[in-house]
Amino acid sequence: MFPNYKELTLYYRRVSIDELKELVKDAEVLKYVRHESTVKVLSEILGKQLTPSTELYMWREDDILVVVGLKKPVRGQEVEVSAEDLDLVVVRVFPGR
Repeated sequence: MFPNYKELTLYYRRVSIDELKELVKDAEVLKYVRHESTVKVLSEILGKQLTPSTELYMWREDDILVVVGLKKPVRGQEVEVSAEDLDLVVVRVFPGR
């Protein structure tokens, strides 16, 4: 994921759905989410046509990552997800310390 760097600094913070909408409003959105129900909810929230993906992510400088998790994950089951179920974290990666 970070092939050319020995050291990286990560900055992360939790964001609300409104903050996420503002963040991606004019941004190119690449997604690496394969959970269908989560992708569906994100599409509705962001007003963008997203589809599940199994691609691998390769970091580029200036990328802003949004890590989407579930507040109460259910392992091994396909569950319907709502916006209230999402745990949203923005991550910025900086080369060096």
